[in-house]
Formats: sequence, C-alpha cells, structure tokens
Amino acid sequence: MSSSDLRVRSQTAVDAFKGRLLRYVRRRGASREDAEDVIQEAYLRLLRYSAEHEVQSEERLLLIAAKNLALDSIRRRRARDKTAVEYAVIAAAAQNWPAPDEELYSQQCLHNLQDALAMLPERCREIFLLHRIDNLTYGEIALRCGISASAVEKHIARACLLIDARINPEVECPPVSNKTRGNRRLPDRRSA
Repeated sequence: MSSSDLRVRSQTAVDAFKGRLLRYVRRRGASREDAEDVIQEAYLRLLRYSAEHEVQSEERLLLIAAKNLALDSIRRRRARDKTAVEYAVIAAAAQNWPAPDEELYSQQCLHNLQDALAMLPERCREIFLLHRIDNLTYGEIALRCGISASAVEKHIARACLLIDARINPEVECPPVSNKTRGNRRLPDRRSA
C-alpha cells in the first residue's frame, strides 16, 4: 500500500470518526478548541505510527490516542491553572510585603523597643508587660502585684516615658522621678 493510499484511508477514517471522537474528547472535559487540537494530534500520531507499523483498526488507534492526548491536555491545563493561581497568590502577597527599607526600619524599631524594655526597672517592666502583653486592667495588675491602681498607673506612665525617650532620643522628655505626689516633685532624699 502506498503512502498516498494510506493518507486517503486515514483521512477517510478520521472524517467518518471525527464526530464521535469530538464528543468523546469533549466528555473527558476538553474545550471545543482543545478537542479539535487533540483530534488533529491523534490523527498525526496515527499517520506516523501507521507509516512504520501495520494498523489493524485505525478507529481504535485514533480513539486510544485521542483519549491519552485528552487526558494529557487536561493535566496540562490543570497544572497551568494551578500555577496561574499560585502565581496570582504570590503576586498579591508580594504587594503586601514591605519594601526592604521599611523592613529594616521595622527591625530597628523592634530592636530599640527590646533595648528600652530591657532598660526599664524590673517592677516597672513587669507591670508594663502585664498591661500591654497580657491585657490586664490596672485593677487586675494592682491585685496581682499587691499595690494600688494608682501605683500601677504611675508605673505604666513611667514605662511609657522611658520607652519613648529610648526610642525617640531626639524628643526631649521631662525627667521621671520615682517619688511624685500629684504634679509636684518630692525632693530626692539622696541629694539632701
């Protein structure tokens, strides 16, 4: 059999079988365009295979090739769609990432805050952290530490001032004494 006879026979087989193949491939989940591409590729594979081998059933070979190509096409589309979704998620997340200079500034602020907390007197730091980290009220802290709510308030205020002075050294803060009564400072006994 000559190759032109084979092509005519193969084309006739494809034309007669194309409608059935198209429905079969579409049922597998391929779009119309993908189904037509799959059928064309199956036909090309049939021609290549039949040029070197004896084919007993062209329809069966086309059906098997179309089925395998449709499955491959669906796998590729799913992988492509998954990759596109993953890329979109990464791109959206990247828009929310801080710029390198913002990240460096944030790290420096965090380091300064850690230094400022470490420099607080122990009792003052404990009360400040109970309020800011553990979200305890002044009254709850007062009960836990055995001091008045007013003393808790003064420890928190002192901590805030000392932390602010450490973090923002360019802003001048008034000195804070351990011993205050109202707005008036008591004389420090050590200097007297």
